[in-house]
Amino acid sequence: MFHEVENHITRSKMSNREMVKEMTKEEVVDMMLFSINADNRELCKKAGMSDEDTESQISQSQPSLQLILGNMYDMLKEANVIS
Repeated sequence: MFHEVENHITRSKMSNREMVKEMTKEEVVDMMLFSINADNRELCKKAGMSDEDTESQISQSQPSLQLILGNMYDMLKEANVIS
């Protein structure tokens, strides 16, 4: 997963519009999920949570976050913000 995000960033010499066109919905959702999970890990670390508790909470949140992000992607596509 991380390498997929890394590969996408490597292609960042293209315009944002071109990058989005190359990515599938699943790739976009995975990228957003990767970012949210990284932010949540950092916030949990700052709050003094154990690694075990952090990963447990992140794991539990994945199904709802995937649904929410997928719905956001669909909304953006329907509004022609992304193609």
